[in-house]
Amino acid sequence: MELILDTCGLLSLVGLAERSLSRSVLASLEEADHVYVLSCSLFEIAIKHKKGNIELLPFNTALALWDTAVKEYDLTEIPISGKLFFDSACLDDVHGDPFDRIIIAQALRRRIPVVTYDAVFDLYGVETVS
Repeated sequence: MELILDTCGLLSLVGLAERSLSRSVLASLEEADHVYVLSCSLFEIAIKHKKGNIELLPFNTALALWDTAVKEYDLTEIPISGKLFFDSACLDDVHGDPFDRIIIAQALRRRIPVVTYDAVFDLYGVETVS
């Protein structure tokens, strides 16, 4: 089994989100053969931190959080290609968040469920785990 963490899923995993991951989601993450994060999540976290919308203690920087999470949870980073940006732009305008649209496009392309609390992912036919 493979899973993709959206940004809120990643923040929950490292204990920085308001919502915690359920025991069943944590079990799914442990059982997964691969857990992916998209590089746009680092960009999103860095922007949120710069704007003062998220506190990153004890990590101090988005990059430190990213490096720690990737190593500690054995996550595989998926870089964003121009084609993926294009695919996300071609999605129906149901979701306005460009970062989530990129994650949705990748999940659709690879047919991988996404760990997210965002119910809008379901409207695109993306399987979600929450």
